[in-house]
Amino acid sequence: MFYNTSKRAVKYIGFGFENWLSDNLEYTKILATFLCICSLALHIISFGIGSGILLFFIVFMTLGSIIILLTPLKLVSYKSVLLIFSTSLFIEFFVF
Repeated sequence: MFYNTSKRAVKYIGFGFENWLSDNLEYTKILATFLCICSLALHIISFGIGSGILLFFIVFMTLGSIIILLTPLKLVSYKSVLLIFSTSLFIEFFVF
């Protein structure tokens, strides 16, 4: 969501709701900030204060880097996200 609010970013309309994000920049920034705070809170609850904050920033930087690298190449589609999610879910429940 933060990526779509940037004026210099290459806009990619892959899932459809990106049009709404681009049209409502103020709501998008508020929603993105709220989701980041919720994610930080869940990390702190799961891993403790120090480890949760550290892990949150590591994950945040990693995902941000992946988004900045892959979005202009148009490698992210709903099919690839669904494939990665279902593979991860399968490994989580049935392998370990």
